[in-house]
Amino acid sequence: MKIVCFLFALALSASGHAENTSTDNFSRKFKNLGFHTGSHTEFYDRMQIDEKGTTEKFGLNPLLGFSTDFELVEDVLMIPELNWVLPREAGEGVTQNLVMLRIDFAWRGSDWWRLRAGTSLMVNNIKGSGGTVELNNGSGTSRFYIPAESRTSVNNTLDLGAEAMLDSFGIRFQTYIYSLLKSQRREVSYSLMFSYYYDLGE
Repeated sequence: MKIVCFLFALALSASGHAENTSTDNFSRKFKNLGFHTGSHTEFYDRMQIDEKGTTEKFGLNPLLGFSTDFELVEDVLMIPELNWVLPREAGEGVTQNLVMLRIDFAWRGSDWWRLRAGTSLMVNNIKGSGGTVELNNGSGTSRFYIPAESRTSVNNTLDLGAEAMLDSFGIRFQTYIYSLLKSQRREVSYSLMFSYYYDLGE
């Protein structure tokens, strides 16, 4: 949560500075609206996906999102973003739904690429349908109970990304680091995204 507090304090400071300018100048600092689609991989190389113990390195989990670019100073942007990983099965009879409330600070290295660093609040909901299921236990099968309830967790991540730009389009590789300061609990997820940016100056 310290990451969130620091970055949002920085954002508020930037907004306070912007309020000292005219309303017209403030509105011109919103550069575009971004619309995103792609795929999200949760917990790289940690999730077992078959009975042989194979772990997932790429997950085909559809993602949708939108954002806006707000210019702080020349070539430095603040980017609030909302992403949604579409509901998916997380085991027999269990559905997972993930929403990302994000903010990035981006540096434009040129017209065709930029680097991003920020943070997310990952709001993860898991819902079970109830009942039982027969699963392999290594030497046979066992009956496992499926919870008939919904649970939501919230995690804070440190995010790093790189984006290639061409006209109104972008391709981004975005990482999300969980439990950065706790090596035994640290996990990394990532997204591959294709974006369209609508220019608000048009």
